[in-house]
Amino acid sequence: MLGSFLQALASKLVEEILKLLVQWLAPKALRSVPHRASPNCPRCGGYGVRRWAPGGMLMFLPSLLTFAWGFGFTVLGVPVVVLTVVAALVSDGVGGVPTALLAPLGLLVPAALMIAGAFGLAHYHSYPPKWCSRCHGRWPRRKRDEYLRASVPVMTCGCGQRLRVPRTAAGTRLRCPRCRTEHATPAAAGR
Repeated sequence: MLGSFLQALASKLVEEILKLLVQWLAPKALRSVPHRASPNCPRCGGYGVRRWAPGGMLMFLPSLLTFAWGFGFTVLGVPVVVLTVVAALVSDGVGGVPTALLAPLGLLVPAALMIAGAFGLAHYHSYPPKWCSRCHGRWPRRKRDEYLRASVPVMTCGCGQRLRVPRTAAGTRLRCPRCRTEHATPAAAGR
């Protein structure tokens, strides 16, 4: 009975510590990227865009892998830490408290990896897209501030697909990714 109580207490303690850590770090991570670009393609609205970020995929892939490894080892490490704390308290009683207090420190490295990967992904996604894998659209390289200021009008194709029209697309034709029909851009997009 004492063992189950200590196990519930240790799991609740680890849960509260992780909750406070996330509540403290999430606003800091979101504020670290001052202007976040849209994750969607400006033409077809789809995901899977490559961006003009410095380093490009050499920055995106390591950030993604670092975040995935950190998240995986954090999630897998929480039960190990809880079991270590419970085992130390049950076997040694009060003498196991120092060991029980040191066990959560094993989660610092995976949590730091997860946070570093999240910052890298947020930085990469704050840059404008340059190529879409869905509609195969390409855009000229623009400054990030100019891209973020531009509002993107939306038009609807005959098949029901919504198309985002970039402001720089005046006089060009857009191709619908669903039905492959070409459309002239509206005159309002050039203003």
